[in-house]
Amino acid sequence: MLLITAVTTASATLVNGVSSMALTSVDVRRVRAYYRCATLATQEAARAHGVPSGDGSSPFVFDCHDPRAGTSWAVTVAVTALLLLGVGCVYVCLPVWRERRRGYRELTGMPELSAYLQGLTRTAGLGSPVTFLAEPLQPGVDAVAFGRVGRRRVVLSGGLLVLFTRDQDAFRTVVLHELAHIRNRDLDVAFLTLIVWRMSGSPLLAFAVLAVPGSLFLGPELAAADLTHAVRTGLLAVLAAFLKNSVLRSRELYADARVRSWEGSPTSLRRLFHVYGLSSAPRSGWRSALLRVHPTAAQRAEALRDERLPGEAGFWDFCAVGATVAFLYDFLELGPIGGGSQAGAGTEALAATTASVLLVGATGTALWRGTPGAAGATGMRYAGLGLALGAGGMHLLSPTGASSAVMLGGRGLTLLVPYAGLVVLCGAATTGWLAAVTRSWAPVSIRGHRPRLVAAAVLGASAIGLAPAFDYLMQLPPLTLYAASFESPHTPGALVFLSDFLTLSIGVAGSALTPLVGTATLLPIAGQYVARRATRRRPATGFGPFRPAAGPLVRLGVPAGLVAAAAGVLIALLGAFTFWGLLLEILAAQIAAALWATRDYAPLPVVRGLLAAYAAGALALLGWFLLMKAFGSCALGAGPCATLPSPENVLLGLTLPSVGALTACAVHAGLHALRTRPSGERMPPPDR
Repeated sequence: MLLITAVTTASATLVNGVSSMALTSVDVRRVRAYYRCATLATQEAARAHGVPSGDGSSPFVFDCHDPRAGTSWAVTVAVTALLLLGVGCVYVCLPVWRERRRGYRELTGMPELSAYLQGLTRTAGLGSPVTFLAEPLQPGVDAVAFGRVGRRRVVLSGGLLVLFTRDQDAFRTVVLHELAHIRNRDLDVAFLTLIVWRMSGSPLLAFAVLAVPGSLFLGPELAAADLTHAVRTGLLAVLAAFLKNSVLRSRELYADARVRSWEGSPTSLRRLFHVYGLSSAPRSGWRSALLRVHPTAAQRAEALRDERLPGEAGFWDFCAVGATVAFLYDFLELGPIGGGSQAGAGTEALAATTASVLLVGATGTALWRGTPGAAGATGMRYAGLGLALGAGGMHLLSPTGASSAVMLGGRGLTLLVPYAGLVVLCGAATTGWLAAVTRSWAPVSIRGHRPRLVAAAVLGASAIGLAPAFDYLMQLPPLTLYAASFESPHTPGALVFLSDFLTLSIGVAGSALTPLVGTATLLPIAGQYVARRATRRRPATGFGPFRPAAGPLVRLGVPAGLVAAAAGVLIALLGAFTFWGLLLEILAAQIAAALWATRDYAPLPVVRGLLAAYAAGALALLGWFLLMKAFGSCALGAGPCATLPSPENVLLGLTLPSVGALTACAVHAGLHALRTRPSGERMPPPDR
């Protein structure tokens, strides 16, 4: 689904941009004049060494008109609809064309075989009928399942039909494998993946190849943007091929796992591989594992021995997911025709929501199906690193970022170093947190009647909570880049990034970080509670040295919060109060609360530490507001005696602690990883 959405969006945006400009008679020379005007305005503002505005607004205003801003939305909608209609027509018509072109025939005159196949259909538990066809001129032992929804087909080769009378057990295993594809509902995903790739993969590669020399004739204003856009498009095409092959390989392993569950043991599949081999599996080892569309016989045999292998995703799989999501976010943010002419708050919200849903959906599904509890800390580290490398690298290659860097004369580019570190940290935190969520909700999914619905609801709630924070992370480079150029032109970009990151985080604490903290704490804890009710027993707490379990007040950070509130009031009364000093004092209390609340061996230590840190910070800040107002109004007589803080202070007390809670969680997670990592652990290579 991620591949289909990303490639379709890229193709639609490219076609929309060209067609909208052509059909509405937009002159390319006017577009070049707009970019030249924007470049000159930016360089002039950079030379002026602008004064900090203080409110986060841009220190200058472009007095340039983009001729693409008036292009018709009707053209954009019509072109997008035609592209989607083309994909739908191919999906409906291609199975019929394939059946006629290859000369498949219906099974007639073989009542015993037809009855046996109907029995296998009932064994597979398929609700819709399946039509079995024959390809008598194919001598190999093979079968293929295809067709659209409601009209599924399974083609049996001539060699397989002969096998029905000679080795009925092997015949049964082959047919059940194809029926497993239908039961797993992977036909449509694989079919649409192939359709989208064959319709868009080659054009995207051709565009990337032609755009590199073509950018040399567009002038220096557009060269950087066009070159990075060509590189990103080529990378998307390559990553789309990798994801396509990964989808096709994994569906074969899942079909084998389904057959093993039906048969009760992998004996029949092992015998089939040993006696008849695999006609579709690659036999030579010269091809890279990323280019194969079928797993090797050794991989399928290994998957039968280890049930975790079908769901495992490697480093490069997560890297492709992150890069595709970042590419999709940048494309959607620029508007339906690209270039930013029709961009705004709506396109930014659409980009953040869509990218977050696909990121959490792809990563969470891979972790959910891969038993994250068995992956270990090493697997999570490589998954997070791959996700961060793909998303951060693709986002930093965005055309808008490249053009902005050229316009600003390369100022502030050292901010890329701390931003890359922040992205790596966020990637590791995302995969680790999603693994904790899947572990919490896995018992509910296993024991429930609708496991797919449970997984979709949990991952959907995760995506909604993470979307504002994901949008904030994606917006950091352009915000800090302009700050490094205009507000602090003589300060290293890395220092400007760290300063602005702290200031901006406080500004978005209510809109982005507080929903993130709420989702990160409530969702795993709710899963643990529901799983406990579903299993009717308390989850195991593990073994270790005796330590007193933290009580409810400690787990909510109450002692640390009260101490921090009292200490803040005391410091204010002594005349040494500063706002940043109060925040640092509350941060120290949040770190202490996270460490104190997780001294026992109960599950979800990092999540419980985040909850304790946030609760301690909220209690400390609200308590400080309450005590200071009570002391000022009641003790000193500054106005009528009142103890309740104002609504503005309450809102600040509930949102601002999220910044310190995330910082405390990062410190606590690092200490927890060092404390729980076994000594002498050896890390496998990334592609494992």
